[in-house]
Amino acid sequence: MKKNHQEAPSKFLSLENHFLNTFFSGLYLSAADFITIADQNGLELSMHSREMLIKELLNESDKMGTINSVIASLNTLIDERITAYHRLSLEYPSARVPLSRLAQKASGTKSLLARESRGNPYER
Repeated sequence: MKKNHQEAPSKFLSLENHFLNTFFSGLYLSAADFITIADQNGLELSMHSREMLIKELLNESDKMGTINSVIASLNTLIDERITAYHRLSLEYPSARVPLSRLAQKASGTKSLLARESRGNPYER
């Protein structure tokens, strides 16, 4: 008989789900992207699924107190992707509308990260 093993829900669950769903975030961040950001911020992540990597990255950096640095690294990566979307929309005018939607969603993701870095004032 199996025992029900339930982990405590991550406090970053909505952010994790947002990054895993390209439709909402406007970007695809690969496992290598998450590992690179972890390396830049002193975390060592082993290769897992994207879901496990983003969960580990956010939760471990929160435990270490480097969550703001990780958020800054994610923002830098998002800015690079937005710049690429704008460049591609100039090179391929027929793809301008879908690329501008992706850029807009990616900007929304930056806003979500900004809210996350400020934290919940009711949790203090």
